[in-house]
Amino acid sequence: MIDLPRTLRWPDGLDAARFLRDFWQRRPLLLPGAFPGIRSPVEPDELAGLACDPDVESRIVHEHDPKRPWQVSHGPFDEAVFANLPETHWTLLVQDVDKHVPAVAELLACFDFLPAWRLDDIMISWAEDGGSVGPHLDQYDVFLVQVQGHRRWRIVTRPNPPTGILPDLDLRILRDFEPDQDWLLGPGDVLYLPPGVPHWGIAEGPCMTWSVGLRAPAWHELAADWFQHLLETRADDSRWRDPPEPEPAASIPDPAELPASLPRIMRSEIERLVADADEDLFRRWLGATLTEQKPNIALLPPEPAWPGAEVLSLLRARGELRRDGASRLLYLRGVGADEPDLLFANGDCHALPAGRCGFLPALCRRPGLLAADAERWLADAACVALLAALFNAGHFVIPDDGLPD
Repeated sequence: MIDLPRTLRWPDGLDAARFLRDFWQRRPLLLPGAFPGIRSPVEPDELAGLACDPDVESRIVHEHDPKRPWQVSHGPFDEAVFANLPETHWTLLVQDVDKHVPAVAELLACFDFLPAWRLDDIMISWAEDGGSVGPHLDQYDVFLVQVQGHRRWRIVTRPNPPTGILPDLDLRILRDFEPDQDWLLGPGDVLYLPPGVPHWGIAEGPCMTWSVGLRAPAWHELAADWFQHLLETRADDSRWRDPPEPEPAASIPDPAELPASLPRIMRSEIERLVADADEDLFRRWLGATLTEQKPNIALLPPEPAWPGAEVLSLLRARGELRRDGASRLLYLRGVGADEPDLLFANGDCHALPAGRCGFLPALCRRPGLLAADAERWLADAACVALLAALFNAGHFVIPDDGLPD
C-alpha cells in the first residue's frame, strides 16, 4: 500500500499563516517540493478503469483537429476507446477520485489549514505528451499537485486579464492568452492558483496531475436551495383569499388593471415565509447542504449493521477507523450552553446532546478517527450511538477481514 504525505512542506520563510495572509485568494504561488517522494496509489490503467465506471464522472480531451481543438468526450468509456487513442495530445480527467479511492482522500489531510467545508474534490488527470485542456480560468481556488512526469504551467498574473472565450468549442477556452509566468513542475511540486487566474498546463511527456479543488458556492444556487427547503418544510397549502373588504369594481377603471395594493400584499406574504424561518432551521439546512454529495457519489453501508459494541471493539483493536473517501463530515456547536451540537454527514443532520462537542473534531478528522483521540468519549452512550450510526451509514472503511486484530 502506498502512503501519501500527511503534511505539506512549505518553502523556507513561509508557513500556513503567511500563505493565508499574503497569497490565499490573492495571487498564485509555486511550492517546489511540497510533497517530496509523492507516489500515486492509482496507476494510469486503474484511472482508465475508473473512467469506464458509469458512477464515475470522466472526460477525455483531444487536440488533434486544428479547426476544433480541445474536443471533449464524456464517460463512461469502453475499454476499446483507450486502446485506440493516439500517442500524444490527449488528456483523461477523472473527477472525485478521492470519493472512489479512499487512499487518494488521505492527501486532503495536508490541507487542514483550510476550512474542511471548502475542500471539494481531487480530480486526477493523465496526459500524454502535449496533452492539455487549453488556456482557461476557474472560479474557485485550486492546488495543482504534480505526481508523475512533468507539466509546464503558463499563467497570467496581470490584473484584469481578458476573459473572452473562443466560440463553438466544447470547453471554455480563452480567446486571448498572454502569459507572464512560466513554470515547469515535476513530481512533488505544487502550484496554487486563486480564482480567476488564466492558466494553461501542457504535459511534457506522459504525466499525472492531481487537482485539489475548493468549493465556492454560487449565491444564486444557495438562495434557490434555501427557498426550496423553506417551501418543502414551512409552506402550507393555503392560497390567496380576497381581503375582507376588496376594492369595489367601480373604483377600478379597467378590469385588467392590477389593484395598487396587490404587489405589496403578495410580496409581504412571500417575505413572511423567509422571515419566519428561525436560526436553527437555517443552521441545519446549511450544514446538510454543505455536506451533500453529488448523486453519483454513494457510501456503502455494511450489511448487516454492526452493534455499537462491535464498532468500539474494532476501533480499539485497530487504533483507528479510516474515513471512506465519500464521507463528508462537518459540525456546528450549539448556540447556547444547553443547545445540542450538530454533526452533518453527507446531507444528514445528527444532534448530539450538549456537553459532548469535544468528540466531534476527532470524528471529523482525516484520514480517520483515532482511538486515542476518542477514548474519553467512548463511555458516553450518545457518542457511541453517533459513531455506530456513522459506521453503519458507510462513513468508515471496514478492514478487509472485517474483524478486529
